[in-house]
Amino acid sequence: MRSVLRGALAASVLTAASATVQAADLPSMKSAPLPPPPPAFSWTGLYGGINIGYGFGDSSRETGGLGYISAGSLAPVTPLGSAWGASQDLHGVIGGGQVGYNHQVNPWLVLGLEADIQATDVESKAKSAVGVFDGNGAHLQSADSTKGVDWFGTVRGRVGFVLPSIPNLMIYGTGGFAYGQVIHNVGFADNFAAAGAGFLGGAVGHGYSDDTRTGWTAGGGVEWSPIPNWSVKAEYLYVDLGSTNANSVSLNGGTAAILGTTTPVFAATQNSPTRFHNVRVGLNWHFDPFAPGLVSRADGLSSLKEPPPPAFVDSYQPFQVRLKVGSVIPLDGHGTVYDQGIGHPALGSIGRLSGLTGANGVISGASTNTSTSIIPMLDVAYYLTKNWAIEAICCIAPHHIQGTGTIASDFARSWVFPPSLMAQYHFTNFGQFQPYLGVGANFTAFWGTRVNNDVWGIPFAPGSALAGLGLPGALATFQWATVAPSWGVVGQAGFDYMFNEHWGVNVDVKYIGIHPMVHATAVAFVPGAPALGPIFVPVKVSLPINPIVVSAGVTYRFGGGLLQPVLAKY
Repeated sequence: MRSVLRGALAASVLTAASATVQAADLPSMKSAPLPPPPPAFSWTGLYGGINIGYGFGDSSRETGGLGYISAGSLAPVTPLGSAWGASQDLHGVIGGGQVGYNHQVNPWLVLGLEADIQATDVESKAKSAVGVFDGNGAHLQSADSTKGVDWFGTVRGRVGFVLPSIPNLMIYGTGGFAYGQVIHNVGFADNFAAAGAGFLGGAVGHGYSDDTRTGWTAGGGVEWSPIPNWSVKAEYLYVDLGSTNANSVSLNGGTAAILGTTTPVFAATQNSPTRFHNVRVGLNWHFDPFAPGLVSRADGLSSLKEPPPPAFVDSYQPFQVRLKVGSVIPLDGHGTVYDQGIGHPALGSIGRLSGLTGANGVISGASTNTSTSIIPMLDVAYYLTKNWAIEAICCIAPHHIQGTGTIASDFARSWVFPPSLMAQYHFTNFGQFQPYLGVGANFTAFWGTRVNNDVWGIPFAPGSALAGLGLPGALATFQWATVAPSWGVVGQAGFDYMFNEHWGVNVDVKYIGIHPMVHATAVAFVPGAPALGPIFVPVKVSLPINPIVVSAGVTYRFGGGLLQPVLAKY
């Protein structure tokens, strides 16, 4: 019996050992680690983008009035004044860019902050006319108002609401601070149809306001992210920049007349509110540099830990985008001013009659200055190789043209669009520090040019024709101006400091050749000679701007693996 038990036990041991050996030869049935689930969608992070839309007014009305200070040749009966109101029709295209930050507090609430800057051609015109009948007979008092918003910006908080079932769709409300440049020009006139005290004519004036106004904005919108890192939005904003006042006295009155009768002097004002609706669509690119990265572990899973900083790899990334802020500093900007007109039909050029215009047509003592400006810039480049690149540079800059000397006035303002195309050589043998040189061509277009209707004096030189009549000078204001396009060369030097193969910072200096011609028309009045009426003065300004542009910003390179260097074989 014992021998039977021993045999059975031995057989069991051998069977178990054999099964163990066979099992060791079989593949393991242990399941492979599951890949980490895709991260949940979140609005948290930084973003930047562009937008375009349309602005239109809220039916606000302009109000104004005119009253007399001196009766001139109409004394002792001082003309009556009047008050008026007129509807304005603010409207125009609006476009610009925005940057911001969102923080998703929980699955349904997003808090954020956004700043945007917009270029506009929003403009309104308002006309008023009031007939007056008094002891001097009938006269018609009128105001011709033009107002424009050159640009505006906002700084706003955002509160967004998200349905957990549709996490990539957000409805939000927004509101905050608004600011913008508002230009307001008004032409005032009082035209007398009947003679009183021997006077038959009109008194004219120009009111002007050019200020950066502040106010508030509120609105809302909807934003949708159809693919990772990108979103589209539709947005409504109401913008209130307060009111402007344009004031004037009559330009052709107040001086005892040597030629003709003395024009009466009025004081006039026009108040214009700047309130408008803005409907726009936009595109945003989202990124979160503060998000933790996924790091592989030894067990094949991933861990939400900050990865160690990778070694710098200078791989070929053919596409490059830079977002920058630049300062445009005109090197010259001092223009030469030419008198091009015959002036008064009977008397000839006001410049020559005043003794200011020489035989070559140059107005003596007249010049211009051009303002500096701070602007956003966008550079887009394609690398043919790691060293050679073609870059397109785009920016929009507002500029003032200031008259000096004998045309001392706030002459005009204009938007400048100077796209440039560059060929660049990048030095890549310094590691993360990558300097470059570039040369190219520039075409500069000007639009939205507005004269500022500032009033300036034309002194009459001793011995000139008008001074010989005993007239001291004339008052003038620019009524119209245009700036011709300009071609020029561009040179640049700069560097990128790359943190990795995609991200870096950029510093750049450019010289841009810009030398346009400005054509304008001024209208002059000689207070001591109202019988001359308005004297139109066509002028031309040769305006060398030739700015230095100093800029700094962020560089992003991408597209590696999609394309091979075009010139790699060379």
